[in-house]
Amino acid sequence: MGRRTRRFGTACVVTAGLALSLAACGSSSGSGNRIAGLGELKVVAAENIWGDIAKQIGGEHVAVTSLISDPSADPHTFESGPKVAAAIGTADVVILNGAGYDDFASKLLSANARSGRVVVTVADVVGITSGSANPHLWYSAAYVTSAARAISSEFTAKDPADASAYAAGLAQFLAAYAPYADVVAQINGRYAGTKVAYTERVPGYLIASAGLELGAPQGFAQAVEDGNDPSLGDTAAFATALRDHAIKVLLYNDQVTDSVTDKIKSDATSAGVPIVGVAETIPKGAASFQQWQIDQAKALLAALGG
Repeated sequence: MGRRTRRFGTACVVTAGLALSLAACGSSSGSGNRIAGLGELKVVAAENIWGDIAKQIGGEHVAVTSLISDPSADPHTFESGPKVAAAIGTADVVILNGAGYDDFASKLLSANARSGRVVVTVADVVGITSGSANPHLWYSAAYVTSAARAISSEFTAKDPADASAYAAGLAQFLAAYAPYADVVAQINGRYAGTKVAYTERVPGYLIASAGLELGAPQGFAQAVEDGNDPSLGDTAAFATALRDHAIKVLLYNDQVTDSVTDKIKSDATSAGVPIVGVAETIPKGAASFQQWQIDQAKALLAALGG
């Protein structure tokens, strides 16, 4: 896939894989608290990451629509249409990533006011206020845990009659997610201080939690993320670090690529540096958000030497 413009929240193209499964939305009792048995809570998540977590917590009591779910598309280039506006306009609960990642949804919320609608913005939940912060919040176990608790809390506030179901869903999700933090701790214990690199900041929180260090110019990843060409100096330094094996593992964003990142991947392959693929949406075939993240963390551990 060629690189697309990477300005967060800017609408650029519509990809076919972003067709919405709006028919999955159940009925709702309106803007106030839902009465148990009279329909599901309508939940709209900007990304399928938060949508999957919401569905696990809410179970049969929620109907979840995820707006961005195509694993072959650039999540940053999304153009909303009437169906997206309608989904947000009728939602009981809307879940956003925030941190500039899905500004299109914020604009739609402002244009489709609805009394009683709840908005959960993960960046606000975890205290991300800097506009330059890494927006890929789902690679942080602490952030995901806080977001899951906030989602469960808001479901309960909207539908107190099913509070026990939401509490149970949250507990089940957290139990299934716990191994992710365990794998990250193993990496930290064995390989803290080891230098790795990434083509974008997608796995940045994972790298930090694992105690790993960035062995390539930060400017390279930032430029790619912003949709710009990295400087010749940063590109050359990246290639040199790979060739000299100063970088032990390359984490490569499989979802958004271009000739520059493809060349870095080729350089890593030529140098015999292990490559671990990462992504920004849950890939097709993944059993769940947490299993996808656990598998990625295990792949990184194996690439480092196990």
